[in-house]
Amino acid sequence: MLKPLDDVRKTVSLIASVSQSSVAEVKQRLTDESAEIGTNVSRCLLAADVPLYVTSQKLDDFYRDSDAFLYETTVWNTCTTKQHMRNFVASRLRRFGKDRADVFCFGDGLGFDSAHLALDGHRVKYFEPSLRCQQYASEVFQSNGVAVSSIEKLDDIQPSSLDGVVCLDVLEHVSQPESLVKLFHSWLKPDGLLFVHAPFWAIHWTRATHLKENRYLSGDLKRLYSNNGFRALDSSVFWDPIVFQKSDHETPFRLSTGAAMRIALGKLLLTPGRWDASVHMWIARKIARAPQEWITALRNLDC
Repeated sequence: MLKPLDDVRKTVSLIASVSQSSVAEVKQRLTDESAEIGTNVSRCLLAADVPLYVTSQKLDDFYRDSDAFLYETTVWNTCTTKQHMRNFVASRLRRFGKDRADVFCFGDGLGFDSAHLALDGHRVKYFEPSLRCQQYASEVFQSNGVAVSSIEKLDDIQPSSLDGVVCLDVLEHVSQPESLVKLFHSWLKPDGLLFVHAPFWAIHWTRATHLKENRYLSGDLKRLYSNNGFRALDSSVFWDPIVFQKSDHETPFRLSTGAAMRIALGKLLLTPGRWDASVHMWIARKIARAPQEWITALRNLDC
């Protein structure tokens, strides 16, 4: 694990510092989060009277100011599944010839994706709207000894300047995500790569910031990506990001048999989530869990 996640005590201390909370409170909230990812966000949304599953100014303010995401994304980043997603992005950058690339991690929360790619030799830019997560991320970059550029204004990204955009677990939160995909397209170089993981199907009380208006996009690669200048290159069926390449769709191109099968199977699995995601949520709970040794260390932490 990246620092400080490799040390439970340091992780708790960092959250306590950023959120101005007691160590005992942080320990309890992380323990609750370990039982069900999304618990803190949902509780805080209800306490702040923020409408669920729909966009609003209250939700925008919540993203900016709430400390709930510190707990959700800390636990999520300890999960083997999340670490596998990071490795998948790094491996596909190498596979498709993007060594020491200019990469933008959009909505990277606590900054672990950015730090991982920076350690892999890439020139990384980071963007995140949550003020608390920004503070946490700066400590992540420092403790892992990496130089990552934090972007405050998206206007600072120049057209056709990036080799890759990484957007994991973001689009499901965004109203009209097509506009964001078009923006990614404008930032990428002609053969640039877009990495997306977007569980549009996850409309659940523990995913209350996911917008119901986007649910119909689950498994639909054409409407959101192909129609906006991208072609799918690879995926790993269900949970890993899908890799897209900026394309004019005129250059001859042929997927490998394995990649074509993974993409097709992923679409097949995700499409039913537009109507019923009960099976998807069951799978998510099984694979999105903090390691037991991390949970045990948290429970045994002396406050």
